[in-house]
Amino acid sequence: MQISEVLRLIKNRAFTLIEAIFVIVVLSFVLIGGFQIVSKIYKRNYIAKKTAEFEFVSEEVLNQLAQFLYYRVDKSLIGYDKNLSFKYMSYITEDENYTILEWIGYLNDAMVERNLSTFVDLGDCNSTTFLAKDFNKNFITAVLQNKYDTIDPNAVKNLSAIIFAGKLDEGGMGADDDNNSFGWHGNGHNLVYDIESINSSGDDANITLKTAPSHIYSKFYLVDSAYALALKKDLNKILLPQCTDLDLSKLDDNTLLLFYNYRPWVQHIGIGETFCADNRGVPKGNVTVLAENVASFRVKKAGNHLVILLQMQKQKGDINITISKQKVIY
Repeated sequence: MQISEVLRLIKNRAFTLIEAIFVIVVLSFVLIGGFQIVSKIYKRNYIAKKTAEFEFVSEEVLNQLAQFLYYRVDKSLIGYDKNLSFKYMSYITEDENYTILEWIGYLNDAMVERNLSTFVDLGDCNSTTFLAKDFNKNFITAVLQNKYDTIDPNAVKNLSAIIFAGKLDEGGMGADDDNNSFGWHGNGHNLVYDIESINSSGDDANITLKTAPSHIYSKFYLVDSAYALALKKDLNKILLPQCTDLDLSKLDDNTLLLFYNYRPWVQHIGIGETFCADNRGVPKGNVTVLAENVASFRVKKAGNHLVILLQMQKQKGDINITISKQKVIY
């Protein structure tokens, strides 16, 4: 077949302009429809993935907080705000908004191993000294050394203090339980007793306090750290660079932070310690990220229990994903 014949056949079979436009229009509709389908699949996949992530993270955060708050001195729990005022959780009403939560925790690490019973022999005590039953000083020293990465042989004396449980095991003593009870934010610590010395007596120990308590109860808490829970947006951002554990400038405002390893009852030139992003006291301790994308959290009292409410949220374009959960701590 000659070349001219081939060209003639191709010319006869070529698309007309109208046919070409029609094909382009049809392909456009197909592409638009395909894009919309892909977009919907992407959105559904993103929502499902992020929702599952939020479900898992929120559950983990609530479980972690439940662990920390379970081993709290109940009366020490306070709400704190940017105006540098605080109020004990038992007295906070529904319409009051304290955005930072703080409490004092006791040394559960030693209690789990049953080498720390925190009971007092009331028949063997005086104004400043009492006999603590099943108080193995060497074991408790090792627990504190491991927890705070120190070789201090006096870790029990230097890193912990005594709070008597009181009549209802709440760590308070009725009318004495005022703002000067635990050392919060420049106040006194009338209910937290510094340890002067510990002398072992087998598995027991004679503990001498620096000041005489108003009452000695049959049970006490060996407290070793205070804790603060706050969203970054509710903190004094000028002070955040003091928290050297993290580069907090890179974190979103909706990051939930846990502060620990500070002791309000420890005095520095007459002022107690506070968490590193606070300026009402001597900033101390460490900080860690519990979760990001936390829209809000709240803790409230329900009788003798605590209820933690946590809401996680993520906005991306027209996609809004929100997960709300709560947990009761007994």
